[in-house]
Amino acid sequence: MVHGTTLEEPCRELFLSKRFVMKKLFFVILAILICRNIAVCQCRVDTLLQLLNDGGKSSHVMIFAHRGDWRNVQTENSLSAYQRCIDEELDGIEVDLQMTKDSVLVVMHDETLDRTTTGSGKVSDYSLTDLQLLRLRSPIGVVTREKIPTLEEVLKLAKDKILIQVDKWKPYSKELATIAKKHNCERQIILRTTDKKEVYNKRYGNLFDDFIVMPVLVCKGGEIDNEKYNDFVTNYSSPAISFSFTRDDYPIMKKMKEASENGQRLWLNSLWDTFNAGHDEELAITDPEGSYGWLLNQGANIIFSDNPTQLKRYLISVGRW
Repeated sequence: MVHGTTLEEPCRELFLSKRFVMKKLFFVILAILICRNIAVCQCRVDTLLQLLNDGGKSSHVMIFAHRGDWRNVQTENSLSAYQRCIDEELDGIEVDLQMTKDSVLVVMHDETLDRTTTGSGKVSDYSLTDLQLLRLRSPIGVVTREKIPTLEEVLKLAKDKILIQVDKWKPYSKELATIAKKHNCERQIILRTTDKKEVYNKRYGNLFDDFIVMPVLVCKGGEIDNEKYNDFVTNYSSPAISFSFTRDDYPIMKKMKEASENGQRLWLNSLWDTFNAGHDEELAITDPEGSYGWLLNQGANIIFSDNPTQLKRYLISVGRW
């Protein structure tokens, strides 16, 4: 006892003061971590959009994974295939759309279930509840634990993390626009089209004004290629243009290297030979220069790939990643 005050009282006050400081410090650190995580998400998609819109000025070649990185997870158009792409810090994924009997958009390439799932028949003949009972198969038919994902599930997974190229979108344009806007994902979604701009405007109006719409020139040879090319570069406001060709001697292909002069990136495919005159993913296994190297020499700075991790290793080796 000192002047009517016990020694325990100042100790208790000191303890409470330290406890208050520690509690305050905890919340400050928590707030910093939350803000940092939000910033990381925002910076990732912002960085990807800056790259997409840089006209190919940077040396970085962007990789879009066809149906996800399915070669390494064994299921195409699956959540794990897309998560793998995010983990590998790839630039974009591709998803295919089908609609269920009860009007839910799911992610699947084929109209039928037979090739990639334990089911059979048309996707459109099943409700979402029925489809959730099925499991995805690997390319050699092994049954996995994965389910058919909905578009909403993929958007939630990819939100602010990676660009999304949506394929087979035209029959479901309104539904796609509605779901994308619901999740505020419009700016990171790319829609490819072979339509001339006048045709596109008549069909879709301003439905996709907040999306990225990219024209694709499927080369045929002759004047029609020039007509479409001129329409695309004049009337579409797109950060990229895509070429697809079965032969590498089409005259219009000389225009591919003009993409950067027009402030656009050039999107080429390494999928299979009918998209790239034989400079494909299979060739890249034994002759990467004849495949990936050839595409780069044509001016490609976006490559649509069926084996994105193989492509990534090549790009790192040549200083383009």
